[in-house]
Amino acid sequence: MKAKEIIGRGEEVHGRLYVKVEKQEVRELIKTLKENKFQHFVMLSCIDWIDDGEFELIYHLWSYEYREHVMISTRIKREGEEMESLHDLFPQIETYEREIKEMYGVNFIGNERLTPFFLEGWPHMSPMRKDFDSKKFIKDVFESIPPVEDEDEGI
Repeated sequence: MKAKEIIGRGEEVHGRLYVKVEKQEVRELIKTLKENKFQHFVMLSCIDWIDDGEFELIYHLWSYEYREHVMISTRIKREGEEMESLHDLFPQIETYEREIKEMYGVNFIGNERLTPFFLEGWPHMSPMRKDFDSKKFIKDVFESIPPVEDEDEGI
């Protein structure tokens, strides 16, 4: 894999290079990849590892020339930790950072547009966190929980 030659580490997982790094290494590694023909930022994803007290942020990049997908993974604390925004490297990352801020509560330093994306006026906990209790939320906000119909009924 060309990406592994460029950065000197990582493991191949399902045809993609997966690289685990510390949060302070993310910017330089992604900048290096971008300078070496990994110029398409695909997406930024977040996984809530509640039992570990961490979020995993995964930055996905693609090289059209090498036809390779690279995933750069870092873990940060669930509570109070912040991540540096990379919107200056890839402007489209701003949207992903906004969504992750809204859904998980991760703050991205340097992103001036961390305004609500979908949940305008939402005063509650970020809803994609594993400790968000959706049944309690429905009961508290709507004062009832709609009944679940029998799956076999009506067949």
